[in-house]
Amino acid sequence: MSKTKLYRNKIIIYRIEHAIINKEVFYMKVKKWLKRIGIGFLAIASLFVALIIFLVIKDFKTEEKLNREVEEIQNILNATDFNESALKKKLNKTITTGDYFKVERAYKNYLRDYLNLNNSIISFYDKLEIESLLTIDNIKTDGKDFIKTRSKLNSYTDQLDQLNVTLNSMTNEKKVMSYLKEEIDDYYKDYYKQIIGDLRQTEAEKELSKYLEDSSNLLKNTKGVFDFLSEQQQHWVIENDMVLFDSQELLEEYQKIISEIIDSAKNTEEKIQEEAQDSV
Repeated sequence: MSKTKLYRNKIIIYRIEHAIINKEVFYMKVKKWLKRIGIGFLAIASLFVALIIFLVIKDFKTEEKLNREVEEIQNILNATDFNESALKKKLNKTITTGDYFKVERAYKNYLRDYLNLNNSIISFYDKLEIESLLTIDNIKTDGKDFIKTRSKLNSYTDQLDQLNVTLNSMTNEKKVMSYLKEEIDDYYKDYYKQIIGDLRQTEAEKELSKYLEDSSNLLKNTKGVFDFLSEQQQHWVIENDMVLFDSQELLEEYQKIISEIIDSAKNTEEKIQEEAQDSV
């Protein structure tokens, strides 16, 4: 065999052997990296699972913390010795972070506005100057058309109507949800609705509505007095600081209207006193 052919055969054999060696090295490297990737993937997956578990536990702890805060606020509200300063202290600070912070902030802002409305409704009656309007001095000075008196009563009615609108708005779900200023997951929205639900008990709403209804009846009956006196102005005079009518029928009708005002005012006063005693 010629030297040239022998040389070529050696080259071919070398290339074959080298290819076999390279192939084995290649497979070894592939296995090595697959092993590394596998270990890396498992490590990453384990870290990911651990992170999820950590976040879930943190979430539960934060919710428990906020639940305790809500419970403490409810205890202040329901206590017989209502502590307004303690409540304000609670409402003026937040104790959570993240999405729970958004829920807590919305809850406390809503509660603050709801309580302010509650106080406005209860104190509205105290601002009414019904007694002074019905004095003989006012009837003398503003009679017999009672322009100033009617204007004041109309102003009271407008204020009362606004309180009614605000109350209806505050108990409307759209208004309640508007306190969540930022978008959050449905879970947190449902949680917010749950804790807000404690503030929107049917009995509480009925009580506030009853205050407004009583005030409305008082204003209605008071207006009735001055409407009656204006309509019958030719049939009454003031003598010895008393309103005297020229017929028994008109006198009885007038007394009936006055009696309704007294009864309405008495009922409202009793409720206010009961509320005051409950808060002592």
